[in-house]
Amino acid sequence: MQKKFLLSVFFLYVIISTLCGVRITPCIVQQVTANPAIIYVPDTYDTIQKAVDTANLGDTIIVRPGIYRENIFINKTLTLIGEDRNTTIIDGSRAGDVIHVISSNVAIVNFTIQNSADDPVILYGGIFLFRAVHTIIQNNILKNNSVGIHIQNESNNTLVIDNLILDNTRPGIRLADNSNFNYIIGNTLKNNTVGVEVHTSSFNTLYHNNFILNKPYQVKPLAGVSNKWDDGVEGNFWSDYDGFDSNGDGIGDTPYYELPWWGVDDYPLIMPWNITRVLQAEIGEEHPITLQSNCTITSFNFNSSLKQISFRIIGPTILNFFCDVSVPKTRLNLTSSEKWLVQLNSTDISAKSIIKENSHTSIYFAGSLNNYEVRIKVAKVGGDGSFTLYAIGFGVAIAVVSITVIVALKKKRRAKMK
Repeated sequence: MQKKFLLSVFFLYVIISTLCGVRITPCIVQQVTANPAIIYVPDTYDTIQKAVDTANLGDTIIVRPGIYRENIFINKTLTLIGEDRNTTIIDGSRAGDVIHVISSNVAIVNFTIQNSADDPVILYGGIFLFRAVHTIIQNNILKNNSVGIHIQNESNNTLVIDNLILDNTRPGIRLADNSNFNYIIGNTLKNNTVGVEVHTSSFNTLYHNNFILNKPYQVKPLAGVSNKWDDGVEGNFWSDYDGFDSNGDGIGDTPYYELPWWGVDDYPLIMPWNITRVLQAEIGEEHPITLQSNCTITSFNFNSSLKQISFRIIGPTILNFFCDVSVPKTRLNLTSSEKWLVQLNSTDISAKSIIKENSHTSIYFAGSLNNYEVRIKVAKVGGDGSFTLYAIGFGVAIAVVSITVIVALKKKRRAKMK
C-alpha cells in the first residue's frame, strides 16, 4: 500500500513539474540523488525536523501516527508523508509557522497540521510557502492556525488538492505577492474567517472546492487577473449560493457572483463536491450506477440495448485521473462468452482491475487526464474484432483451398478421359 502511495505522489511530481510560470522564481532548486531513501519517524529519528535535516535530496520521510510538537523548516527537495491524516499530527504550539518551506519540489501529504502562531500583524501559517515552486499539498487537515495554507512571494505551480481546511482565524488559503499558476482543487474550506484570499496573484485555477460558512468572506480578492473559478464545466460549492437547478444536472442555473472584481463562478455546484457520483441509469432506477473519480464527469448515458455506458471526463492535463465504475448486475451482467471492454476516444485500454461482487461489478481504470470520451461495454469474447476477423479469414482460407482442390480434381479427371 505504501509503495503504491509513494509511486502516485512521485507521478504527481512528474506531471506538475511540467508547468511553467511567467518568470524564473528565485528559490532553492536542487539536484535529486539517484537513489532516494525512505526514512521513518520516530523509528530512525525521534523528530520530523531531525529527519528533514539528515535527509538527502529527493528522500521520502514517512511519519508514524502520534503528536509531534514541532515547527518544521524545509529547505530541500523531499516528500513528507503521514501514515494517517487523522492521527499523524504536527502541532506548532502557537509558535511561528507549523511547516515553513523555501525549496522547490516538496510534497506534504496526509497530516493534521494545527496551532500556528496567531499574531495580529504577521500572518503565520499551518503551511507557509516562500518562493517555493512545484509544491504538492494533498489530503491534509489544517485547523486552528492563523492562515491554513499561505502561498507567498512567487510560490508558483502549487497543487493544493483534497485538503480539509477549517477553523483558522485568518484565510483558509492565502495567495499573495505574485504567486501564480497554482491549482486549488477538491478542498473543503469551512468556518474560516476568509475561505480564500488573493493578493496580487494571477492565473490561478480553483474548482471542485467546498466553501462552507466562511465568515465574513467566502473569498476576499485584493488584486490579480485571469484567476478561474471553474474548469469550464464545473465550479465550486458555495454554502451561500441561492440559485436554482431547473434541469437537475447539479450545476446552478445562474453564476455565483459574490467575487468582487475577481470574476465569477459560472458553474456553481448545487451539492458539495464529492468524488463519488450516483448516476441514475433510468428515472426511478432502484439500482443506480455509481462512479468514483477525481475529474469532471459529463454526458453520462446508459444504453441497455447496446450493453454500453458512456460519459466524458474533463480536466486539466496536470492531473492524473482515475475512474472506478460500479455497475449493478441487474443492469449489465456477463455471460461466460462475454467480457468487459473499456475505450478512451474509441481506443481500447486495459482496465487496471475488474472486481466481480455478488451484486455488482467494479471496473477501475486510470491515466493522464485530458478530455476523453469513455465507453464501457459488454462484448463477445473476441468482440473487439480480433475473433471476427480471424473467423472470416479462416473461412475464406478454407473456401479458397476447397475451390483449388475441386478445380484440381476436375482437371485430373478430364486428363484421364482424354
